[in-house]
Amino acid sequence: MHSPHQGTFYREVLAKLLKAVMASRFGTKKYRIAVMKRGMLHRHYMMTMRKRDKMRSVQQRLVRHRRNAHRISIASPHDFVSTRCRDGSGVALPYCLDMARRRALYVYDADAKAMQAASFYYLHLRQTAQHILSVPFECLPLSPRTAQDDPVFLFSPGRVGSTLISRVLAEAGIASVSEPDFFTQVARPFWQSPLNPLRRSVTDAMWKLSDDLCSVLGAAPVVKLRAECAAYPELFLRQPGVRTIVLVRDFESWSRSTAKVFGAGPGKAVRKYLTALRCYEVLRQSGNCHLMRYEDWVHDPDAAASALGRFLGAPIGPEAVGRAFASHSQAGTPLMRRQRPGWEEKWQGALALWHSPRLVSARARLEGLLPRA
Repeated sequence: MHSPHQGTFYREVLAKLLKAVMASRFGTKKYRIAVMKRGMLHRHYMMTMRKRDKMRSVQQRLVRHRRNAHRISIASPHDFVSTRCRDGSGVALPYCLDMARRRALYVYDADAKAMQAASFYYLHLRQTAQHILSVPFECLPLSPRTAQDDPVFLFSPGRVGSTLISRVLAEAGIASVSEPDFFTQVARPFWQSPLNPLRRSVTDAMWKLSDDLCSVLGAAPVVKLRAECAAYPELFLRQPGVRTIVLVRDFESWSRSTAKVFGAGPGKAVRKYLTALRCYEVLRQSGNCHLMRYEDWVHDPDAAASALGRFLGAPIGPEAVGRAFASHSQAGTPLMRRQRPGWEEKWQGALALWHSPRLVSARARLEGLLPRA
């Protein structure tokens, strides 16, 4: 047996050994450098977080240069070269989404009346913007939502007179805009894929920009969409019973205009037209979809305008129709009298594909949804 004195002795020896080991380990230069690095990393982390908080704030920027000012490309945050500033005022109009940075761009010195009269909303803002706001998604919307109704969306395959309809609405004093591209950005296969984890946040940001647009224009403005949006009609049915408009045109004259202006090949043209018909098939099930034909606006524009006015609950008189028809609806845009080389061959190819046996059943089913002219 060990005596109590021996136990005390052993404890003292172990304590001295432990103290020596700790001193040799933590008293080294390597340990001191590690402690210093840890402190530097902590300070760097805190500075990064403060910088990140500053970066996630609303930024005012001065436009120094405009890219794609005369092109009909979809709106992008790269359309502007800008620098930070602190001046600028006016109504903030949503321009586009910056998905990579989770921000939204607004033009806040634009003329709201001129914007409504413009042939294309995105092109007008792109050409006239002087100051922009870069707003994080978490700061949206800029204005509290006042209107309970969503916009009345106008769908079409393009080249059906939809820009002219927007001009008629503007002349009648009905709030409307033509092709705000933050809707087009979200109505794309990548962002609408169920496998995309950002789908919900991007869609939510789109609706918040829509609410800001409604705050500027008033309750339930008519929003004419690009043809690409017809591929995802469910995206625009946020509320039950939402009002929508579909504008269509006879395939032969439509495909001729599409080939002439855009140079679309046969396959692309037919897919685009069928997509618009499928869009109407979905929207008519909502029970509040107004169908219009291009031919009706050509043969009896006053009657077509009167029917549209009844649907919107606002009268559209023949004077407004006459003022809108007095000038070309796309004057001053890149589409004015544009003609692609070789368009006639593409048009004939589209007609041949449209009447081919493999499209008989699909064509008959979708065209059967349309009332006879």
